[in-house]
Amino acid sequence: MRRMLLTLPAAGLLISLGCGSSSAPPIPPAPKTVVVNVNDNAYDPKSVQINRGDTVRWVLVGVDTTHTVSEINGAFDSGFVFQNVGDSFERVFNQNNVTFNYSCVSHGACMACPMKGSVLVGDMAPSPIPGY
Repeated sequence: MRRMLLTLPAAGLLISLGCGSSSAPPIPPAPKTVVVNVNDNAYDPKSVQINRGDTVRWVLVGVDTTHTVSEINGAFDSGFVFQNVGDSFERVFNQNNVTFNYSCVSHGACMACPMKGSVLVGDMAPSPIPGY
């Protein structure tokens, strides 16, 4: 009988430990800001992968002020805000599993100019258009 009394509390402890699992959804990562440099003839990095809710900030690091950040389907457009080194444009991306392809209005038609880039939002975002 004494042996049974010692076993029962231990079994109860094991049962209570096994039932402690939680079904709460995973906590999403905190939003972050990713910086893309706007050089004189390219975006660096050319493509960024982010999570929904993250921000992308494009910052002019070159001296050419004729650049824009213009999504090819019109989702966003910086206009000609890059007038001085350090000027920036930013956008929060609240969509998920979407790819945004963008270019510079002044240089986007130039096939030799690498003024094209992409923002991939989410793990299942489609690949960018070739060249972006």
